[in-house]
Amino acid sequence: MKDQKYDDSVEGVALVMLLYNSLTGLFFILSGNQIIEHSLLYQRMGNLLTMDVWGLLFLSSSLFLLVGIIAKTKKAYIYLLLGGTVGASVMLLYAIARIDTSDYSLFASRYVMLGILQVGVAIYGGYSAWIHKKKQSS
Repeated sequence: MKDQKYDDSVEGVALVMLLYNSLTGLFFILSGNQIIEHSLLYQRMGNLLTMDVWGLLFLSSSLFLLVGIIAKTKKAYIYLLLGGTVGASVMLLYAIARIDTSDYSLFASRYVMLGILQVGVAIYGGYSAWIHKKKQSS
Protein backbone atom coordinates (compact mmCIF):
# COMPACT_ATOMS: atom_id res chain seq x y z
CA MET A 1 0.00 0.00 0.00
CA LYS A 2 1.10 3.55 -0.64
CA ASP A 3 1.98 5.90 2.21
CA GLN A 4 -0.37 8.83 2.71
CA LYS A 5 1.96 11.21 4.56
CA TYR A 6 3.05 13.22 1.50
CA ASP A 7 1.22 11.40 -1.28
CA ASP A 8 -1.81 13.69 -1.32
CA SER A 9 0.30 16.80 -1.95
CA VAL A 10 2.45 15.14 -4.59
CA GLU A 11 -0.62 13.67 -6.28
CA GLY A 12 -2.18 17.16 -6.36
CA VAL A 13 0.88 18.54 -8.15
CA ALA A 14 0.94 15.48 -10.42
CA LEU A 15 -2.72 16.04 -11.30
CA VAL A 16 -2.03 19.64 -12.36
CA MET A 17 0.95 18.46 -14.43
CA LEU A 18 -1.18 15.66 -15.91
CA LEU A 19 -3.81 18.15 -17.08
CA TYR A 20 -1.25 20.58 -18.46
CA ASN A 21 0.70 17.85 -20.27
CA SER A 22 -2.50 16.35 -21.70
CA LEU A 23 -3.68 19.67 -23.10
CA THR A 24 -0.25 20.46 -24.51
CA GLY A 25 0.11 17.01 -26.03
CA LEU A 26 -3.32 17.14 -27.66
CA PHE A 27 -2.62 20.64 -28.97
CA PHE A 28 0.66 19.53 -30.55
CA ILE A 29 -0.95 16.48 -32.17
CA LEU A 30 -4.09 18.26 -33.41
CA SER A 31 -2.73 21.69 -34.35
CA GLY A 32 1.04 21.46 -34.28
CA ASN A 33 1.57 21.01 -38.01
CA GLN A 34 -0.73 23.95 -38.80
CA ILE A 35 0.86 26.43 -36.42
CA ILE A 36 4.48 25.48 -37.05
CA GLU A 37 4.61 27.85 -40.02
CA HIS A 38 3.55 30.83 -37.92
CA SER A 39 5.71 30.45 -34.84
CA LEU A 40 9.48 30.50 -34.46
CA LEU A 41 9.11 28.55 -31.21
CA TYR A 42 7.31 25.65 -32.88
CA GLN A 43 9.67 25.76 -35.85
CA ARG A 44 12.61 25.29 -33.46
CA MET A 45 10.81 22.47 -31.70
CA GLY A 46 9.92 20.95 -35.06
CA ASN A 47 13.61 20.91 -36.00
CA LEU A 48 14.29 18.60 -33.05
CA LEU A 49 11.20 16.33 -33.25
CA THR A 50 7.96 16.38 -35.20
CA MET A 51 5.06 18.05 -33.45
CA ASP A 52 3.26 14.69 -33.28
CA VAL A 53 6.21 13.17 -31.38
CA TRP A 54 6.22 16.15 -29.00
CA GLY A 55 2.51 15.55 -28.43
CA LEU A 56 3.01 11.83 -27.82
CA LEU A 57 5.78 12.55 -25.29
CA PHE A 58 3.53 14.95 -23.37
CA LEU A 59 0.65 12.44 -23.49
CA SER A 60 2.88 9.57 -22.34
CA SER A 61 3.93 11.66 -19.35
CA SER A 62 0.24 12.25 -18.60
CA LEU A 63 -0.52 8.55 -18.82
CA PHE A 64 2.30 7.64 -16.42
CA LEU A 65 1.17 10.34 -13.98
CA LEU A 66 -2.43 9.15 -14.20
CA VAL A 67 -1.45 5.57 -13.35
CA GLY A 68 0.77 6.88 -10.53
CA ILE A 69 -2.16 8.80 -9.06
CA ILE A 70 -4.77 6.06 -9.47
CA ALA A 71 -2.70 3.02 -8.51
CA LYS A 72 -2.84 2.23 -4.82
CA THR A 73 0.21 -0.01 -4.80
CA LYS A 74 3.88 0.63 -4.24
CA LYS A 75 4.43 0.44 -8.01
CA ALA A 76 2.60 3.77 -8.29
CA TYR A 77 5.85 5.48 -7.28
CA ILE A 78 7.59 4.05 -10.36
CA TYR A 79 4.88 5.58 -12.53
CA LEU A 80 5.27 8.93 -10.79
CA LEU A 81 9.02 8.67 -11.42
CA LEU A 82 8.49 7.90 -15.13
CA GLY A 83 5.77 10.52 -15.62
CA GLY A 84 7.75 13.21 -13.83
CA THR A 85 10.96 12.39 -15.70
CA VAL A 86 9.36 12.37 -19.16
CA GLY A 87 7.29 15.45 -18.35
CA ALA A 88 10.26 17.37 -16.94
CA SER A 89 12.43 16.46 -19.93
CA VAL A 90 9.99 17.69 -22.54
CA MET A 91 8.97 20.72 -20.47
CA LEU A 92 12.57 21.83 -19.98
CA LEU A 93 13.28 21.36 -23.72
CA TYR A 94 10.16 23.43 -24.39
CA ALA A 95 11.51 26.12 -22.01
CA ILE A 96 14.90 26.14 -23.76
CA ALA A 97 13.20 26.61 -27.13
CA ARG A 98 11.10 29.38 -25.61
CA ILE A 99 14.17 31.18 -24.21
CA ASP A 100 15.73 31.11 -27.66
CA THR A 101 12.66 32.47 -29.44
CA SER A 102 11.05 34.93 -27.03
CA ASP A 103 11.73 38.56 -26.24
CA TYR A 104 10.38 38.04 -22.73
CA SER A 105 12.03 35.71 -20.25
CA LEU A 106 8.80 35.39 -18.23
CA PHE A 107 7.33 32.90 -20.71
CA ALA A 108 10.35 30.63 -20.52
CA SER A 109 10.49 31.00 -16.74
CA ARG A 110 6.97 29.62 -16.47
CA TYR A 111 7.94 26.50 -18.38
CA VAL A 112 11.08 26.08 -16.28
CA MET A 113 8.94 26.30 -13.15
CA LEU A 114 6.56 23.63 -14.48
CA GLY A 115 9.57 21.48 -15.37
CA ILE A 116 10.93 21.86 -11.85
CA LEU A 117 7.58 20.79 -10.38
CA GLN A 118 7.72 17.67 -12.55
CA VAL A 119 11.29 16.99 -11.42
CA GLY A 120 9.94 17.15 -7.86
CA VAL A 121 7.26 14.57 -8.67
CA ALA A 122 9.91 12.34 -10.27
CA ILE A 123 12.28 12.66 -7.31
CA TYR A 124 9.53 11.91 -4.81
CA GLY A 125 8.36 8.90 -6.84
CA GLY A 126 11.90 7.56 -7.24
CA TYR A 127 12.82 8.11 -3.62
CA SER A 128 9.62 6.49 -2.37
CA ALA A 129 10.07 3.49 -4.69
CA TRP A 130 13.66 3.10 -3.47
CA ILE A 131 12.59 3.29 0.20
CA HIS A 132 9.88 0.65 -0.34
CA LYS A 133 12.29 -1.64 -2.17
CA LYS A 134 14.86 -1.20 0.58
CA LYS A 135 12.23 -2.06 3.24
CA GLN A 136 11.26 -5.23 1.35
CA SER A 137 14.85 -6.45 1.10
CA SER A 138 15.44 -5.92 4.85
